[in-house]
Amino acid sequence: MNAMPTMRRSSTILLMLALCLFSHFAHGEESTTLPGWLTPSLAQKILSIEMTQEQREIFQSSLAECLKGLRSDTEKVLRRGGADLEKKIARAHKRRFSIFENTMLEALEDQQHEAFKVYLAEQIAVLKEAFP
Repeated sequence: MNAMPTMRRSSTILLMLALCLFSHFAHGEESTTLPGWLTPSLAQKILSIEMTQEQREIFQSSLAECLKGLRSDTEKVLRRGGADLEKKIARAHKRRFSIFENTMLEALEDQQHEAFKVYLAEQIAVLKEAFP
C-alpha cells in the first residue's frame, strides 16, 4: 500500500487547520466557520498548487503577513486622511498583494506559478467582496 495518499491527506488537513488558525490572528476574533477571506473554492485552489512542506510554511507566513498588512495599511491611510482615500487604500493593497505574489513566485516551481496566480486572483476578489 502506498503511503503517499495518506501523507497528502494529512498534509491537506494540516494546511487547512493552519489557515484557519492564521485567520484568527489576522482578524483577532474567534469563529466556528471559515474566515471571510477563505472560501471552499479558495481552499481547493490552494490545494491545487501542490506545495511542498517548505513552500506551505512560506505560504502560511506570507499570507498571514499579507492579511495583517492589509489591515494596518488601511488603518494608516485612514489615520493620515486626505483626499481620495479609496484610491490610496487600493494602491496600498495592490502593493501588499504584489509583495505576497513576489515572495510566493520565488518560492514556487515554475509549473506551480499558474495555479498560484489563479488562486491569488480569486483571493483578491474574495477579500474585496468580504471587506469592501
